[in-house]
Amino acid sequence: MIVTGKNEMSTQRLTDQFKKLVSIDSLSFHERDMADYLKEKMSSLGIDLLEDDSAERTGGNCGNLYGCFHGSKDAEPLLFLAHMDTVAPGIGKKAIEHADGTITSDGSTVLGADDASAIAVIIEAIQEIQEEKLPHRDIEILFTTAEEAYTVGVSAFDLSKIRAKKAFVLDVSGPVGGYQLTEPTLISFTFTIKGKASHAGFEPEEGVNAILAASRAIGRLPIGRPDDHSTFNIGVINGGTATNIVPDKVTVSGEIRSLVHEDALKLLSRAEEIFKDEAEALGAEATVQHNTFLEAYRIADDDPAFLMYKKALDKHHIEPRDRKSFGGSDNNVLRRNGIDGLCIANAMNKIHSCEEYTNIRDLEKVTAIVRELMLN
Repeated sequence: MIVTGKNEMSTQRLTDQFKKLVSIDSLSFHERDMADYLKEKMSSLGIDLLEDDSAERTGGNCGNLYGCFHGSKDAEPLLFLAHMDTVAPGIGKKAIEHADGTITSDGSTVLGADDASAIAVIIEAIQEIQEEKLPHRDIEILFTTAEEAYTVGVSAFDLSKIRAKKAFVLDVSGPVGGYQLTEPTLISFTFTIKGKASHAGFEPEEGVNAILAASRAIGRLPIGRPDDHSTFNIGVINGGTATNIVPDKVTVSGEIRSLVHEDALKLLSRAEEIFKDEAEALGAEATVQHNTFLEAYRIADDDPAFLMYKKALDKHHIEPRDRKSFGGSDNNVLRRNGIDGLCIANAMNKIHSCEEYTNIRDLEKVTAIVRELMLN
């Protein structure tokens, strides 16, 4: 067991808490068992977690959990957020502790440190503050569902319930001290082209080939990296009914990501123009459906949440490490709704893979940082 400035009991408690969270199956939209456990655990700490009705809108089996660790300090509250869901393969996860303090899965599933490490850290920080009877401000807590599915859970949460103006979202992989400098706008889209069916052997000239129109449009799209801060992808194409029928309908689906929101909108507009041009040229019709799941942001040097984080890192002699992400997180939604959120590292590595791991020493370090933020 590795001990770095904490007593062995709290280190073991943190490790055991993390392992317990890992053992709970909690794939996106199936977080019921995790939610029930967290309600019971937080209740034992005197904190009631209220479950919202977002499952009715997300299609999941439980809602987001919100609660408050009430304090006595006369200071504005802070929000700490972690998500309850994990990615696949995530059924039957087992946390295996190695001699050097590394914790992995057995290799057949993800570990689920994304985001169980965040939840474990928040719980441990609260327990230490309670045990030491340290004065603190009100700490709001939000455990969200379906973050891995384009932040569906937090997007369905009523953020007007949050009193905090600043928030810390624990959801960054890599070294302790990391934070997301910027995260992207993410737009998913589906173009539908309607042509006219005919028999391809007897009267092909009577048909309007929707697949041909789509292929011509796709050939003109800036697929890949249209610039140094954006990506454009076509991922799914569906169309046609038989090899001897001129196809009268095809759908083309993909996504746009950009660290500049306006540029993402321009890429979508340009794609719509291209599809309509190529469809009309053949006598077909093109329409588009799209959804903006995330909206890009960038953290300024004088951002209040970042300055709080930097101060907490300084106290523990840790350098802040900024990183750019094309993944997005619940923090995109917080910032879009006027909450000054910062997405910070939470002791997880190689996420979304069966090689995912964490380290007990790093879990302790992140706990110390979160504790400092809660007390600052």
